[in-house]
Parts: sequence; structure tokens; C-alpha cells
Amino acid sequence: MNHLRPAMATLAIAVLMASAVHAQPLAENGETDWVIYHAADAVPSVRLAAEELQRVILLSTGAKLPIVDGPAAPMICVGENSASRAAGIGADDLPNDGFRIRTIDSSLYILGKEHPNDAPPWVGWTSRGTLYGVYEFLERVVGARWLMPGEVGEDIPAHATLELPELDIEQTPDFPVRVLQHVQQELPEWHEDKEMVRRWMHTQKLPAKQFDGYALSWGHSWNDYVTEEQLAEHPEWRALRDTGERYIPARHSAVKYCTTNPELIQAFADGVMARLEEHPNRISASISPSDGGLFCVCDECSKYVEDDPHGAPSQSRLILKFYNDVAAIVAEKYPKRQLPGYVYYNYMYPPDETIEMQPNVWLVFYGLRYYGWGLAKPTYAAEFRDVVEGWSRFTDNMVYGSYTVWMRSFNGAIVPPPRAILKMELPIAHEASYRGATMIGLAAWGYGGPVNYVFARQMWDADLDVDATLDEWYQRAYGAGWESMRDLYSLVEKQFTQWKEQETIEYRGFQYEINYELIDAVHRPIFAEMEPLYLDGLSKAATDAQRQRIEMLGDNLIQLHHDMLEAEMIEGGEDSHFYRTEEQYQQFLEDVKPTLSLDPQKYPIWHGEWSG
Repeated sequence: MNHLRPAMATLAIAVLMASAVHAQPLAENGETDWVIYHAADAVPSVRLAAEELQRVILLSTGAKLPIVDGPAAPMICVGENSASRAAGIGADDLPNDGFRIRTIDSSLYILGKEHPNDAPPWVGWTSRGTLYGVYEFLERVVGARWLMPGEVGEDIPAHATLELPELDIEQTPDFPVRVLQHVQQELPEWHEDKEMVRRWMHTQKLPAKQFDGYALSWGHSWNDYVTEEQLAEHPEWRALRDTGERYIPARHSAVKYCTTNPELIQAFADGVMARLEEHPNRISASISPSDGGLFCVCDECSKYVEDDPHGAPSQSRLILKFYNDVAAIVAEKYPKRQLPGYVYYNYMYPPDETIEMQPNVWLVFYGLRYYGWGLAKPTYAAEFRDVVEGWSRFTDNMVYGSYTVWMRSFNGAIVPPPRAILKMELPIAHEASYRGATMIGLAAWGYGGPVNYVFARQMWDADLDVDATLDEWYQRAYGAGWESMRDLYSLVEKQFTQWKEQETIEYRGFQYEINYELIDAVHRPIFAEMEPLYLDGLSKAATDAQRQRIEMLGDNLIQLHHDMLEAEMIEGGEDSHFYRTEEQYQQFLEDVKPTLSLDPQKYPIWHGEWSG
């Protein structure tokens, strides 16, 4: 099946041949001879591609290219159709989301992989190759960027003359399965533009979960397949604790099993098959354990427990055996369906002995010890490549999942782009031939914009230059004051790194909390240095959009200043640019709600581990 082909061959190949001799004007002084053509029966995503092409070129040049229903010259031919086939360019051999851009004679062809009626064979596998090709063209030729969702994030340069160079580009994604989460992709009903984040994701060649669904399902799911009634009849199916009692959690979602019990394995597999039968349009069912530890310690299960590299008990062999046992049963009835399962928590390290996984198993690696900037710790940075590459010994069906940059921050405390971590995670996962990436971004777009932007682009091209991408983002987002804004982020990044380097490598939940202790060590000492950098950047903003983007970051500093005052971490502060009276602050919160500036969750600064 094309939509499950390996990612090893998906290195993006893009050749741009631009020559002043061969360049031809696409638009000049607000005029154009060009048209945009797509077939009359084009799928919705191709029609959208044509509309976006028309809209952005109009904004950039003042020239409106008509969208026509028949081939003409000169034309931008959008999508695969009879005209593109006559020109000898097609998309049949492209994988999902792949596209080609080519100038042939006096016309330009942009086409990619689509499904009939935009309806893929499985939920979550929609391919929008032509739309992604159009956005690639608009970036390369027009110079457009989509820095964050909404009009404020759109940066389209003006061209009196827009030259069209000769183009021969082919791209496919480095990670066929791509997910970006925690970026306010599901906006509330009252929001005036609920599709804002979805549109931004498309500009970054990303699917959007709230409209497409996930290509694969890999959440905690052990409670989905075996009922409490079954467990009441078979208490021996529950995990045995070291006290000699069976573990009965307060809620069924935390259930743990004796995963070597043959009857439990069969009952679990039966539940998985019932779920697949109930949802025939979904390619997968997750078989991931419930969160947390307390796995079975019976004699048989204990045979599969060994020490991880740090001397802690590792359940990896036990969980892999369970995945294989369940998958073998399911494959007899549903050989084409897929069973993703986490390798995570105390089963995040690959065993020394290679275990060949069933072909219908996908392993989804979430390195719990690396959460919350854990890869800033030298011990974890040093082992990361070996761990990621180690898992690729077990199966070609690997997905990389990350909460590494994310931290729980509800107080406007800036989480900056960690350049060293960004240069490490997805490039190494891609080198190890992982086929999927699911990255946890930052919900507060006021400071999270650069991280979310890099994540989105890295999932398409894992080898992009992180430093150049971030610097371009700052320049395009903030204008002439970009260096001050970059220095502000770098100042916080340095403090963050120092804080993490002194933190123990023994995992604790509060290590990914932006709590009182972290704010007191990272943000409070440099707040007075951040303010003049911010004000310098703001004073140099030349456009309304630049000013708005800077003020979106400032919204977070207003919130942080308020919450630090409330927590008695600072005194006074009335002379700060970010100070608000309580009445002013409540009005501020109402005013910024539609902007995506802040994380929508808001709590007073807390000590220790969050319990909200």
C-alpha cells in the first residue's frame, strides 16, 4: 500500500533552476497574461490550491490570474489532469503528499498525489500533494511565509515584477506520518475563525487532526479492550503487585495486566478485533499500556524484566512480547490493519537482544526521561542517538514522539527554541529511518511561534538548517528589531539550559513544569533584562503585523509579570511596561482571547508538580 511505504526514500529532492535568460514575467505592474487552470472535476484540495495561488499572487503583485476551466497559454496548470498528462508529467508514482513543479514550454505545472474526492482509503491518510506544491511555489518564487496562524502570521512581499524562473522540483516528506499537537488546533466554538490553525498547518504541509483525524492511533488504550466485568470473572488477568495482591486501580483507565497470561492475551486481542470491526475505515487500533508503572511482577512476567542503562528496571522486553502476542492473533483476521504501541516510561530503552516485531506492529517512541528539555542534560544528549537508532533494529515501523521541548506553562513564562535539541531530535530520527513524527508544540503562539514553525518544517525536511530557519523567522516576524527579539529568546534559552544541566537525571514529574521553582531560577532573574530588549524590538517595528507579533510575545510577559506579583516573587513593578492593575489585567485577558497569544489554560504559579 502506497500510504505505508517506508520513509527511507522520502528525502526531499528539490532542484530550482533559475536563470535571468529563461525567466519570464508572471505579473508586471499589476498586469498578467497568465491564467490558472484546473480540471472541472478537480478535488476540493486542488480547487483550494488554485484559489490560494490566485489570492497570494494578487496580494503580492496586484495582478489577478483568472481561474479557468480549460487549458490556455501561458497557464499555471494545477493538479493532475489531461493537460498535465499531455505534457508528460503525472503523479501516479508519488507517495502521499508528494508533488512536482515543472516549467514546460510556456506553462507551469504544479501537481501532486490526491485521493479521489479527497477521500483516502483510511481515516487520516488524506493526501494534498498539489496544495503543498502550491505553497512550496509561493514560498520559493513569491517569497511568502506563514509564520503563525491567521492574518497576523502571513508575510507576503510586494513585487512590481514577479519573474517565473525555470523550475524542476520534486518533493516528498521525510516523515510520511506527521502530527503537530498542543498548538490550539481545536479552537472553541465562540472563536470567530475556528479553522485558523488548520489553514496554517496546510501552509506547512501538515495534516490537521481536527479535520483529518490521525493516520495512526497510538494513545494509552489498555482500558479499551477488556472490561471490568471480564476482570471480575478473571482476577488473575490483573497485574500482580510485589505485595502479592492483584492491582486494582481507582479507575479503569489505569488498569494493568498480567501480560503473559494466554487467556488475557486472547481476550485483549478479541477486544482489539472488535474495535477494528466497529471502525472499518480506520487502519489502526492502539495497543499502548495505560500510563504509569505498576506492571505485573509474577514469575513469568518477571523473566522479561531487565535493567535499563541507568540501573532502573526496564519492562521493554515484556511489553514487546505482549505486542507481538496480540498482533499475531489480530493479523490472522485483519492482516492489513496496524497496531501502534508506545515504547515509553519504564519501557523506553531498547533491549540488548533484538526482538523481531510482527509486521503489523508500529512502535511509537516517547522518551519520558527526555521530557521538558531533558535533552539539555549532557547524559541524555550523549545517549540519544544510540537509543533512537537502537529501536530501529526491531521494526521498520517506527514513529518518533516528543514532549522534549514542551513544558507545562500556564503563566506566560517564555519557553524559547532550544537550538541544540532542535538540531538533534528529528534529524537523528530521520537518519534512523523512522516513518512518523509526532511533536508536541507550544500552545502560546506569542512565544511558541518559532518552535512550532521549526517543528512543522522539520517533519517535512528533517535536514533543514535550524539556525537559518529561526533567524529568518525572527527577521520576517519582527522586522528591524529582530536581533533584540532573538537576543531575548537566547537569554531565556541560556537560563533554561543552565537550570536543566543542574537537574537530576532521575525522572520526576515536576521536571517538565514551569512552576515556582523554575520561574524563580530562570525568568525572574532576567526579567529586567528582557524588558529593554522587548521595547527595543517593539520600537523598530515598521508594520502593523510586525508590531502585533511582538505584542503577542509581550502579552505573555504581561501575564508573567502579573502572576509573579501575585505569587509575591517580585515587589511593586508599577513602572514596568508590563504592569497592569487587576482591573486592567482582567480586561487584558478578555482582549487577547482571540489572538492565540497565550496558553488558554491559566493557573496561579504553583510549587512542585502540577495537580490541576
